[in-house]
Amino acid sequence: MKITGFVKYTAVIASLAVMLASCGGGDVSENKTSSSAATSAVTTTEADISSALEAQTTTAKEESSEAAQEDYEVVYSGDDAVVIKSNVTSGSLEDALNALKDSGKLDYTGSQSDYGLYIEAVNGVTADASANEFWAVYTTLGELDGVSYSSEEYGTYEYEGTLCASASFGASGLPMVSGEIYVIALESY
Repeated sequence: MKITGFVKYTAVIASLAVMLASCGGGDVSENKTSSSAATSAVTTTEADISSALEAQTTTAKEESSEAAQEDYEVVYSGDDAVVIKSNVTSGSLEDALNALKDSGKLDYTGSQSDYGLYIEAVNGVTADASANEFWAVYTTLGELDGVSYSSEEYGTYEYEGTLCASASFGASGLPMVSGEIYVIALESY
């Protein structure tokens, strides 16, 4: 935002320099010299503006990427479980998984079904269907807006003294809520 102000300020100064050079007194040859100097100043200013805009775009992209990475954080990653903490109330667990994958903080594969995303592998570990393995989802998110998003009745997972209950919704339907914990754990039945 500061760069934008700088760019506007620089453009105004360059315009004034051109106007002053073309309106100044003296003979015609003097005006041509002044006009030429002003044009040179404008050309330099345009290069400066271009550089400033490029720097602003790069900074905005970096800030956007950092913000996305801060929305969801992987607080634990092992062969049999990944724990994610949400720092925003926005999107679904599937959205968080995609954001974390895009930032290189988590790798997962899955497929879409009638029920949404089915998680098949996390960080290179694939659930072995022949051994009755699957990736289960647990969360500290209980009830939100009258909807129950987890139940201890179907299982629990403890992370650093915090009890997470089995999610009642899959990754596509489980909302991310600031301060809540989400666990994807390799389980078998």
